[in-house]
This record gives sequence, C-alpha cells and structure tokens, in this order.
Amino acid sequence: MAARTELHSERLILRQFQTDDVADALAYRSDEEFARFLSHIPLPFTRQDSEAFVKRIMSEPWDQSPTFAVVLDGKLIGTVNLEVNSDTRTAMLGYAIGRPWWGQGIATEAAQAVITWGIETYRLARIWASTDVRHVKSQRVLEKLG
Repeated sequence: MAARTELHSERLILRQFQTDDVADALAYRSDEEFARFLSHIPLPFTRQDSEAFVKRIMSEPWDQSPTFAVVLDGKLIGTVNLEVNSDTRTAMLGYAIGRPWWGQGIATEAAQAVITWGIETYRLARIWASTDVRHVKSQRVLEKLG
C-alpha cells in the first residue's frame, strides 16, 4: 500500500486534498471553458459540488487512486491523479489545471512529478492517458510527457 505523500517540483507542491481546498476548487472548476472537455464536471459548478468533490477525493483509496492537489504559491490550481491497476502494473494518468494557468507548463511539470513518483511507488510498467481530440492544449501536454 502506498503511503500518502507530498511531492515538490520546481514551482509546485503536490499534496493530498484538505477540507479547506473547497473555495480554491470552486474558483477554478466553475469556469465553463475549464470544464468544456470534462463531461463529469457539472455546470454550473456550485459550492455544494465543490464540497462533494473535495470530500470524494479525500475518501478515495490512495493505493488505488492517488489524487494530488496541485498548489502554486499557496493556491490550489488543479489536480493530477493516477488510477492504478496493481495486477497489471499500469495506471491511467489524469490532470486538470485551472484556465488562468494554462500555457505555462504547469500541467506537464505536475504530471511528470506524479509519473516519476508512480513508477517508483507502484513499480508501474505502463502509464497511459487520453484526451478529447478537440483539446489541443491537453494533447500538447501528452506530447511533452512522451
């Protein structure tokens, strides 16, 4: 079982979610352009939705579904997660960064830190991800990650 952990990259802190992340999550997840390619995010995204999101993330089993809060300058701006299949030593990578921080390499930086951690922690042989074909910025993140 993987222990909850905190990761640090050049600009970011990647940590587990906390109950006081509700307001920051609401701020970036309520943006319609942010949610455009993420059909699982309700619109409008309300405070109640944000509370439920944070509660759900905090309750998920870390050894199967670690979800990191991406923190820049003390502010929650997104998530990076793995959906781990220990039997096959594979994981699906997910990432979502608030729109004000798009185009700054943050998604790539955060995802790379989690990929490195995931490979070491779970001895992963394969990590995969997918994105909407219309989401060019997300495609670019995947290209940079290789």
